[in-house]
Amino acid sequence: MSKITIQEIAILAGVNKATVSRVINGNRNISEKTRKKVEDIMKQYNYVPNSIARGLATNKTFTVGFCFDYTNKQAYANPFFYKVLQGIEEVVYDRDHMFLMMSDHDGKSDRSTFERVVVEHRVDGVIIPNTLLNERNYELLAKHNMPFVVSGENTLPQVDVPWVDIDNVQAGRVLTEHLLNLGCRSIMIYAGGSAALRDKFLSDRLTGYREAMRQHHLEAQVIEHADLLKSFHDPQEYASEGQRPDALICCTHEQLFEILDWENGNPLLAELALATFDSFPMSKYLKYPVHFVEIDLEMMGKQAAQMLFSLMNKEPGVPPSISIRTQIGK
Repeated sequence: MSKITIQEIAILAGVNKATVSRVINGNRNISEKTRKKVEDIMKQYNYVPNSIARGLATNKTFTVGFCFDYTNKQAYANPFFYKVLQGIEEVVYDRDHMFLMMSDHDGKSDRSTFERVVVEHRVDGVIIPNTLLNERNYELLAKHNMPFVVSGENTLPQVDVPWVDIDNVQAGRVLTEHLLNLGCRSIMIYAGGSAALRDKFLSDRLTGYREAMRQHHLEAQVIEHADLLKSFHDPQEYASEGQRPDALICCTHEQLFEILDWENGNPLLAELALATFDSFPMSKYLKYPVHFVEIDLEMMGKQAAQMLFSLMNKEPGVPPSISIRTQIGK
């Protein structure tokens, strides 16, 4: 049997050719009943749309891009990076689009890879992490009318930057409230001085912690180095330093592991309620239990991709930003 045509699909479905084309191109202004009827016929006759022909007809590439900074080895090696990607890819492939990953770095030509993709419109839209959200990239995207969404909160003065991020203020507040509900009152937070100033998500977690402590009329205690806990070794020493902590929040997993390895099993750890942000596979093997808030990074990727498709399709009412709330892990 020769390959079925769009016209023949339209006749079998009892619709016109334009309706079949709209179904193939993912147009949402089609009733669910009509869309399913057309898709069932396409599946029955093994009809596969020609992506090149679709692109020529619609002036689209049917490709979504994701740009990352390959020089940031720590972020690239972080398993959370792949959770966000998993969410993005699920939405992209569900919309029958291709997914292009690229890095923003200078090559042999005058333009970076990212710049060439945007200028030459090799994708219909792009998602970038907020670490790559700078004035140069913002102006590049705006100049070439490239729909984009930022993974992470906007840090530029421009307000027209669509972004999706975890609500880190709420996460810090929820985690602190959880420890307070457990009866903890002297709650410290390990944030790392310069990192908290540099990274927005860390400063937001600190803000949430401070809000919760202030609401309960308790003193916020922020430490910048694990060594500061040494002053709580000896009861005679910590008496002059202030109240001995009964809980410690680590803003990152790296800080948590630093604390767990600190002094190779400091007895103080057995007295502390340890807490951090998001779970990790090895947590069940730790000697000391760790409280955490669940951070749905896969949902963050899905929301970013869905927002991008809404912008690409020029849908009305697209929110300027999305903050994903967290909850205490179980």
